[in-house]
Amino acid sequence: MSISCFEPRPFPIIGLSVAAAAAVARIPAAALASPARRRAPVARARQLAVYLHHVALGASLSACARAFARDRATVRHACAAIEDLRDDPHVDRWAARLELALAAQRDMVCDLLREAEGAAR
Repeated sequence: MSISCFEPRPFPIIGLSVAAAAAVARIPAAALASPARRRAPVARARQLAVYLHHVALGASLSACARAFARDRATVRHACAAIEDLRDDPHVDRWAARLELALAAQRDMVCDLLREAEGAAR
């Protein structure tokens, strides 16, 4: 059995994008996980988490929709909204840094999962 860091086990990964977006927005991570519609700052932070989950962590739009309990159209809208913000060079710089950091964390988690699987054999 090989390790898939996305499906069917996204649990170690979604937390990375939610934690990063919540930290940047200075909003509790639990607010991003709520299925309810929220104020604009929380909605924007959730859009960032969805974007990071898709772009930095490589999850498909469908996987993002499942992970965030949204539909694919909402996920596409979230990604487009963050891409539009990246037209600002300042936003683009911090988004790129977040993407690199999350990709490194994803790789570390995947490596640890593979090692644990190998040790269990």
